[in-house]
Amino acid sequence: MPDYVPVTIGEALRQGAARLTNSDTPQLDARILQKHVLGVDDGALIARANDMMGEADAALFAALVARRASAEPVAYITGVKEFWSLPFSVSPEVLIPRDDSGALIEAAVKRRGRDEPLRIADLGTGSGCLLCASLSEFPKAQGVGVDRSAAALAVAKTNAAALGFGERASFVAGDWLSPLSGVFDLIIANPPYIAVTEAPTLARDVAAYEPRDALFAGPDGLDAYRAIIRQLPGHLAEGGLVLMECGSGQTGALAGILHELAPENTIFTLYDLAERPRGVGFDLRKRQKGD
Repeated sequence: MPDYVPVTIGEALRQGAARLTNSDTPQLDARILQKHVLGVDDGALIARANDMMGEADAALFAALVARRASAEPVAYITGVKEFWSLPFSVSPEVLIPRDDSGALIEAAVKRRGRDEPLRIADLGTGSGCLLCASLSEFPKAQGVGVDRSAAALAVAKTNAAALGFGERASFVAGDWLSPLSGVFDLIIANPPYIAVTEAPTLARDVAAYEPRDALFAGPDGLDAYRAIIRQLPGHLAEGGLVLMECGSGQTGALAGILHELAPENTIFTLYDLAERPRGVGFDLRKRQKGD
């Protein structure tokens, strides 16, 4: 290891960001990594900007920056990603939670009462972020997360327990609704929806590091939706709500598939933080109310 050159925390941060030339958010990435190394929040990082960074911390920070410079996602480096204001442990076995997936939670909150004792199914649960976020908004709800990956289920169980939802959340291995019995008031899903032909267009940090099974779904990216929709009859409660994330260019095709099962006047589009189409759902309660 080269001789240590003393550097302030602020200068180390600037140097780290300068090394992340392949990142769209170099300053943010470097700041998250430095906070992780130092165990501080944003306020403390600013307050300590002129303090000298210890040799061990500087070495670790440099190593983490090098990992990010090779395109490894920040969330996999730190092992944590926030979603819906909740901290989730993540690993390369699960898809990294995206803020835009919050469109599903927003739709559920808008369409169902906080005190309803909903039974929730989260299909392709991954880290468990959608299920746990839903349980945080519906304190009387019970939920089950389904994933074919045992490693992903282990991550989801850890998150549910750490966030205090362990008694209201269960997890089961399998494909979509096939391992479940009974009916559900709310079914949410963020399945793989990228066409295999689009693999070369993905960002390097996604293509090289995130689990392929959570990304790709056949030649048009719609295979998972077809499988889920085939399984919905018999699992959806009367007046149930279904929310599914998809790519911004897939909402029309997904709505068309849903139309095979749900009346047209119950189908709606979900929008992300940038007002881009982010998913499709249908609400059988809306139909019952005649609106």
